[in-house]
Amino acid sequence: MEDIRQTEGWAGYLRDKGWKVVSIPSEDKRHKMNAFIVPLGLFGFTLMKLQRSSYDPNWTELRKIKRKLKTVSSIIEPIRVQDELGFKMAGYKLSRFPYLATNTFILDLTKSEKVLWNNLSENAKRHVKKNRGTLVEECDQKKFFELWKKNSKVWTMKKKELGSLVKRFKGKARLVVSRTDKTYHSGLLIIYSADCANYYQTWTSDEGRKSGAHYKLVWDEILRAKSRGIKFFDLEGVFDERWPQKRWLGFTEFKRRFGGELVSFPGSYFKWL
Repeated sequence: MEDIRQTEGWAGYLRDKGWKVVSIPSEDKRHKMNAFIVPLGLFGFTLMKLQRSSYDPNWTELRKIKRKLKTVSSIIEPIRVQDELGFKMAGYKLSRFPYLATNTFILDLTKSEKVLWNNLSENAKRHVKKNRGTLVEECDQKKFFELWKKNSKVWTMKKKELGSLVKRFKGKARLVVSRTDKTYHSGLLIIYSADCANYYQTWTSDEGRKSGAHYKLVWDEILRAKSRGIKFFDLEGVFDERWPQKRWLGFTEFKRRFGGELVSFPGSYFKWL
């Protein structure tokens, strides 16, 4: 499964933010992965992030690249760890504060629509049925951003960043809302990689919290992704007892009700210099 953070679209988005992108070979030198370089503004020093790679990096090459780029700290957040000893020998330790979510629910869209529907919880099915008359449609960037900013309880991406993300993913970033007449219930920024639809950012209005229309929106997007031949639907981050954040419990229960498989990542490995 291709993670969006290892796509050219993501690389372009971070370049727009002023970051650099470098290619790192895998330990066996048969694969390449993107690492992102954040300028720190002090004497040319940088921070490196290597996220959601499927292979361990070639430690010798990584060390050379870091030295060249004056990297003072680096974070590796892999999909998997092939050789734990390799990380240890390279001086990387597991951090107490991951940057990316360490658990997620992933739906297998190769299953039939009937199976996917049966995997939904009874609560989710009830909300989807109740909102049959709710319209789910694409939304322009300006309107979506206004609604997001108005209804988000925590954080919204900057308007310029949202535009960059949509532009760089060239038709693979989709802004979707649910509404009845002029009442907007929820919104979702969904990003496609080669084989996966990623539930990336979302918001729900006060009306949406009462109506449960977001269940209908997500179910429609699951079916849309399946119809496009996409194999996976990633609900992009849920509560993890290893690094507990209690504020994640509410939306974790929402995501659980779609019946995906719980997938865990190793966490964040950190090193100074």
